Amino acid sequence: VIVSEKGFEPSRLTLRAGVPVRLTFVRTTDATCATEVAIPSLNIERELPLNTPVTIELKPAKAGDISFACGMNMFSGTLVIQ
Repeated sequence: VIVSEKGFEPSRLTLRAGVPVRLTFVRTTDATCATEVAIPSLNIERELPLNTPVTIELKPAKAGDISFACGMNMFSGTLVIQ
């Protein structure tokens, strides 16, 4: 997932319940507040250093939507679990 001036790209990801996944975020700009990513419902927060891949491993347990956002909640996205 690229973190640019436009926010998270893509901002909507479709995943399968029960299947482990690695999400890699790369912040490519200093022009926004998106210097971290938070997935509140999973108690995950990670700093996003400029131009440095940050990988988050998770295994969504059930179908539904999981929101993620920058630290100030100005840019957001959704993990769609099927």
